Amino acid sequence: MPSDDSIIFENPNELKFEDAVTQLNQIVDLMESSDVDLDKMIKNYQQGLSLLKFCQKKIQEAEFKFTELNSSDPEQVEN
Repeated sequence: MPSDDSIIFENPNELKFEDAVTQLNQIVDLMESSDVDLDKMIKNYQQGLSLLKFCQKKIQEAEFKFTELNSSDPEQVEN
């Protein structure tokens, strides 16, 4: 991790979901485990929010695709 107690991350839209989750976990760990000054804490929090929104959007997109696939499958068996 960078020595300035902040995490440098890529634009969330350029990340894979798994990489975004990893970076989000790193931010959470950093915020929970160190004495970070207020400005860096705010920056980390903003980065975390961006990553969280990105992850939530990806999950919603996946859920929509699964729902769409299940509803368009003519041989779907109901349980």
